[in-house]
Amino acid sequence: MINNSTLKLAGLTLLLIFAYLFRGVSAQAPAVDPDHPFDTDRALARLERILGDETPHPVDSDANDAVLARLITEIEALGFEPFVRDNFHCRTLRRQARCMRLQNVGFWVTEPGPNAVMIASHHDSVPAGPGASDDGAGYASSLEIAAILKDRELTRPLLVLITDGEEAGLMGAHMFARTDPLANQIGAVVNLEARGVRGLSSLIQTSHPNERDIAALISETRLPISNSLNTDIYELMPNDTDMTEFLSLQIDAANLAYAEGVEFYHTPGDNLANMDKRALFNIGANAFSITAAYLDQTETGPEDQLLYADLFGRVLLVLPVWLGGVFLVIGAILSLALTVRRHGRGKIIRAVATPVLAIMAGLILATAVTMLIGAIRSEQLFGSAYPMALRGTHASAMALSCLASYLLIAKNVPKAALYGGGWFWFSALALIAFVFVKGSASLFALTAITFGIASILFLIQRQRAGEIIAFLGVLLFAAIAFPTTALGETGLLIENAAPFSIIIGFLLIVALPAVWPEDANVNSSALLGSPALLLSGFFIASLIVPAYTAEAPRGFNIVHVQDENSERGPVWTLPANEPLPKEVATIADFERSSLAGSSRPYFVTPGPEIEKALTAALLGDETTAETRQLAVQIAAPDADYTALTWSIDAVPTAARINGHDLDLEGIDLRNVSCFGRSCRGITLELTFPAETELPGFSIDSYTFGLPPSADFLKDARPDWALPVHYGDMQMLRTRFEIDGFDKQDN
Repeated sequence: MINNSTLKLAGLTLLLIFAYLFRGVSAQAPAVDPDHPFDTDRALARLERILGDETPHPVDSDANDAVLARLITEIEALGFEPFVRDNFHCRTLRRQARCMRLQNVGFWVTEPGPNAVMIASHHDSVPAGPGASDDGAGYASSLEIAAILKDRELTRPLLVLITDGEEAGLMGAHMFARTDPLANQIGAVVNLEARGVRGLSSLIQTSHPNERDIAALISETRLPISNSLNTDIYELMPNDTDMTEFLSLQIDAANLAYAEGVEFYHTPGDNLANMDKRALFNIGANAFSITAAYLDQTETGPEDQLLYADLFGRVLLVLPVWLGGVFLVIGAILSLALTVRRHGRGKIIRAVATPVLAIMAGLILATAVTMLIGAIRSEQLFGSAYPMALRGTHASAMALSCLASYLLIAKNVPKAALYGGGWFWFSALALIAFVFVKGSASLFALTAITFGIASILFLIQRQRAGEIIAFLGVLLFAAIAFPTTALGETGLLIENAAPFSIIIGFLLIVALPAVWPEDANVNSSALLGSPALLLSGFFIASLIVPAYTAEAPRGFNIVHVQDENSERGPVWTLPANEPLPKEVATIADFERSSLAGSSRPYFVTPGPEIEKALTAALLGDETTAETRQLAVQIAAPDADYTALTWSIDAVPTAARINGHDLDLEGIDLRNVSCFGRSCRGITLELTFPAETELPGFSIDSYTFGLPPSADFLKDARPDWALPVHYGDMQMLRTRFEIDGFDKQDN
């Protein structure tokens, strides 16, 4: 017989599991508002004209010139006067230098002036895809916002900047921030990006401190997903946009992006057909509102660092960072006081131990089950096509562990002590997170102080009122945490998202006491049966669902490699991080192997000779008492990207490429990469200490796309596998010893 208490506990658990499964609904873009000033149809029509036939258009390519020309036509059609910054630009970072010709385009919406607001995006795409969302949605939104504001009286000047070379290393933004005199006139920037093809736009980055940025978020339209934890986590991850360079200007900043449909990111699927109009409207409308708010701001004095979190995209909760920490401390103290008051020592220990052990057990089980699925499955991204299966595995594993922990440890513990124990660990764990990631308090601080108030009510014998306040705290936490973790799951990918199940654990430890019977009269088998059955079902589903579909494709590049210093000869290479699609595996004899200079495994099969030219010559090798100066000339007339590497023991003290000096301060330069047509002829001058002996240079030349001889591979590639990032290409590798160069006259 299943008693009433068991039914309540099971019902609460199932409710939380299914709320977690479908929490992504809270992060979906709203419908297009036809009455909003941002005209989505007009923005989309401009984008369609600019992209033309949707040919990928990487930096310094014929296709990018065509896109830029059409972009300038659209700017002029709006009545603005565009300018183009056309320069060869280099940057150094760690051990490498990167160079290319860049064409940033911009225009003033108002008269030029200081303390201007800038709307930023980029017009180049990756070689693998047309970039309709990344970053067509950004510059289409920029043009529409400019069209809306051009006839309005604005308090501050407004500049639109559309950079080049973002996909090749934030190069256009770097050039703007370091060399463009207009950079000194910028006081705030709104940057627009995309890491998918649909979804609600998110505020992923602000300046520090951020008080003016947060003030600009308060708008008339639906807010982007806005949460201090999101921005803090983004800054901890190895992700960058042009905003990274703009922030060096010490200006106010709001970085917006949408990220659903990440499977099409940097692939041919980032096209107009897959772009969601709702996502375009949402990011454009939010960018318009934030830009308008920045334009109305005139203060430039000191500001505070704030915590912030949105509720349903309608309300922004804001408090100072220091106050968030105070709320967490108060919540922990008051809930601990409730736990230890007038209870036996054994019950106190169990009340305090149960919540943290429950969460730890849940995290261990959710992670272990995910690792087991990953070990059994051969695919790398085994959950991407049907994420509900793995998400359900995470949620039910956490729920099962929490319930089992309470059944084993929390029997006969008074309700007030259970409440206090759960609330204490909610605040205490949040406080630990706050020490390392201040923005995490935006999820927990207001709920923690709510639980603190509920603890006081319990202590003064107002239990019913305390339970009502606690229930409101649970709702508040769920409203903030569900969309935040849905966005985080998209960013980290579902295979890495088991830790997000901690949200289920937090909700259970603070909500279970409401229905937990003090007499421990619970049917354990019935209570654990539901999450155990769900876990089994989701686990099996995770093992058998297809890893990839045409709507959730796998990245799959075909690379034609010819290493002139290898005895193997030219080969076709395919990624070997997971098994070959059967459609491809049966058309040739592939072996698993490695390539010189790469730690990644590949499947290789013999290919034809690459009919591309790559030559190098030594223009000079002069040694003085203190220096050795080398001048090397490289010709790769078909290359879209050339990389030159030399001995790891040789560190130059000065370097020049095509007449441009490189900044080597703090740099141990070992590699120079050059992108685009302007790099098909490279003159590299290096100065080393006199005693340096160079064994030679390794040169890689890449041409995007494949010759007709690759058609048999491209035709066999299934529709659930797409080129990604740099896409299909040919790579010609050679090595030149200094003594083996053909000496040329300067």
